[in-house]
Amino acid sequence: MSIVIAVLGDLNWDLVLAVPHLPRRGGEVLAAKSSLRLGGSATNTARWLARLGFEVRLVAAVGTDPLGDLALAELAKDGVSTTFIRRYPENTGLCCAFVDAQGERTLLTSRGANSLLSPPLPEGWLTEAHWLHISGYTLLAPGSRAAVVEALATAKAQRIPISVDPGMVAVHGHGEFLRRIGPVDVFLPNLAEAEALVGGASPEEMLPKLEEFGRRVFLKLGAEGSLVREGKGTLLVPAIEAEVKNPVGAGDAFNAGVIAGNLWGGSAVAQAALGNLLGALAAAEIFPSPSNLARFVQALPELLRPEVEKLLFSHRP
Repeated sequence: MSIVIAVLGDLNWDLVLAVPHLPRRGGEVLAAKSSLRLGGSATNTARWLARLGFEVRLVAAVGTDPLGDLALAELAKDGVSTTFIRRYPENTGLCCAFVDAQGERTLLTSRGANSLLSPPLPEGWLTEAHWLHISGYTLLAPGSRAAVVEALATAKAQRIPISVDPGMVAVHGHGEFLRRIGPVDVFLPNLAEAEALVGGASPEEMLPKLEEFGRRVFLKLGAEGSLVREGKGTLLVPAIEAEVKNPVGAGDAFNAGVIAGNLWGGSAVAQAALGNLLGALAAAEIFPSPSNLARFVQALPELLRPEVEKLLFSHRP
């Protein structure tokens, strides 16, 4: 029987520009290279989960423009169900991502059709689902915020585990909503998001404070790896070294690793390690084929390899 994961959130196209630095206001900087790729936090996570063999149902919104047609075709290639995608007479979302010489990303986003997503959600979307993942960017508009409320109520009534990636919504004034809906089962902030939610203490000090948002918190630290609490202790799970070609979406791939590890019955540390592994693959723009997964597993700390290897190759088709 397939493991079904429902995902609610954003879908847009990412225009990624590699630049030496950002321009001054009114200035110009030439990009060394550029690419256009399907993105959006929820969509990225959904695609990585589908690549691991899960049945993924994505609820998102695209426009009736050519980019909307292209988005549906790309999702179908990855095996993500497009049955529940909404289409609106609006442009499909677009994010311009500037990646500087240090690998830091700066985002400028037009949400487009994402802002029009609203209840009622598609019938049957959560039927027999084993997990619900929500992107925090759905909190940015009243309609999509109402969709989150509906999805949470249905999932809780059906006892479906819930994970939330907050995105930078706290910066946009919606951190209090995350408090009201918490704690969810798994909360997946990065360091900047955590600082916006609970203040600028050290990562180790922030982690217990974040438990008002999630019963288990995985704090993404980029090149440093990730932090997770196991029992009363806080553990740093080191990142896997990889050539960073594009950091946009690496955190979303991390989310997929944590969700997969959870559904496969892995320990919290193994879930974080699997998240780090997929995040490294995403940043290096490497497809998660069995051979690539096996190669990256060998880069994990020796103590973590056996469990992560078992999780990946006992369950992945």
